[in-house]
Amino acid sequence: MSAPGRVPHRPPAGRRGDDAVLQARYRESLAAHQAGRLDVAEAGYRAILQRMPKSFHALHMLGVLHGQRDDWAEAERLIAHAVAIDPSVAAAHANLGNARRLLGRDDEALASYERALRLQPDNTRALKGLGLLLWQRDRPAEALAAYEALLALEADYSDGWIMRAACHDKLGQHDESVASYRRALEFAHASDPDKILYVLASMGSGEVPHAAPVDYVRNLFDKYARNFEEHLVGGLGYRGPELLVETLRPHLPARPPEVLDLGCGTGLCGAALRPFARRLAGVDLSAAMLEAAGRKNVYDELAQGELTDWMSSHRAAFDLIAATDVFNYIGDLEPVFAAARDALRPGGLLAFSTERDDDAETTLHRGMRYAHSAAYLQRLAAAGAWRIEAQHDVTLRHEEGRAVAGQIVVLRSPA
Repeated sequence: MSAPGRVPHRPPAGRRGDDAVLQARYRESLAAHQAGRLDVAEAGYRAILQRMPKSFHALHMLGVLHGQRDDWAEAERLIAHAVAIDPSVAAAHANLGNARRLLGRDDEALASYERALRLQPDNTRALKGLGLLLWQRDRPAEALAAYEALLALEADYSDGWIMRAACHDKLGQHDESVASYRRALEFAHASDPDKILYVLASMGSGEVPHAAPVDYVRNLFDKYARNFEEHLVGGLGYRGPELLVETLRPHLPARPPEVLDLGCGTGLCGAALRPFARRLAGVDLSAAMLEAAGRKNVYDELAQGELTDWMSSHRAAFDLIAATDVFNYIGDLEPVFAAARDALRPGGLLAFSTERDDDAETTLHRGMRYAHSAAYLQRLAAAGAWRIEAQHDVTLRHEEGRAVAGQIVVLRSPA
C-alpha cells in the first residue's frame, strides 16, 4: 500500500472542547505520514483513537500505515473498522480492497473495489487494484477495460500501459500489445526500459539482447521463490537436476570434487549434487532464492552475485560447475564459458542444461527464455578448447501440454 496521496482532510471530531486538540493532532500525524515518518504518525493516530475510538480518519490512515509495513492483516482489520463507521469514502474501500487482495481474499477484494468505483468512478487506486485482480484471475478482457479507464485518467502511468499490453497479448491481439509496450517506453522509470525492450524482443519486435536484464531476472526470482519448487517440479514436471546428475555421473573424478552450483535457485540441483561433492558452493542473483537454498542445509557456501563476474573472481577454485535452468536467461554463452574456464581447475567439468532450438544459434522465445542450438554449443566448445564428454537431448519439463525440448551437456576444460 503506497504512501497516502489525496486523503480525506476532515479531521476527527470529538467533544467541543477537544475538537481543536484532535484536529491539530490529526494534521500533525498526517503530515508526518506523508513525509514518511511512520512511527510519529502511528503515535499520533493512536493518541487520537485513545480519545475517540471511532475516528474514521485515524482508523483508516493507521490501516494505510500498516499496509505500508506489509502488515496486511492489521491493515485490513483497521480499514474494515473505519469503513463500518463511514461507508461513504471511496479511498477507504479501495485501500480495503488492496489489503484483502494481498491476503488472498479475492472475492472480498473485488467487492471492495467495485464499491469504491460506485462511489467514485475515477478512483485510480481502485482501478489499479481491480485491473490487477482481474488479470490474476485470468479475466483479461475485463482487466483490459479497467486499465483503459485508468489510462484515460493517468495517461503517463507506465505500469498501466504494460498491463494493457499484457492483456492485449493474452487476448491474441499482437499489434495492440506491441503498441502499448512501446507507449510504456515513453513513461518508464529508470529500471523499466530494458525489461520492456526485452519483452518486445521476445515478441519479434526489437533487437534481441545478449542476455535477460539482470534486474528482470533478480526481481522475477525474488517474487517466484516462495512457490518455485511447487510450480516447477509439481506443475511442470521439471527434471533438470535429475537428468544432469544421470548424465554427469560417469564423468565424475574418483576424488569427490569441489562443486559450484551456478544459479543455484532454491537448491534443487544442490541437493542432487551434494552426495558427490567434497565442498558445495552456490551463487545466485536472487536473495529470496538463496534464503530458500540455505534452508536445505546442503551448501557449504552461498553467495549473491552476477554469475559471470562471480566466476571470474574465483579463479581455479572448482572441479565441477553445474548449471540447470540457468542459461535460459543468457543468449550469448561465450562470456559464461570463458568465466567458467577461469573458475575451473585444469580438466574440470562444466555441466549444464539448455532449451534446444536448432532454427538459429540462439533464439529468444515468447516465454522470454533463450534456446540454443546443438551446433552453437559445439562451436563454442571448439573455440574454447573444451572437450565434449556428453550432449544428450532431453525433455526438461512440460508447458501447456507440450514437452520442452532441451539438452544436457558436459564439457571438460583443457588440462
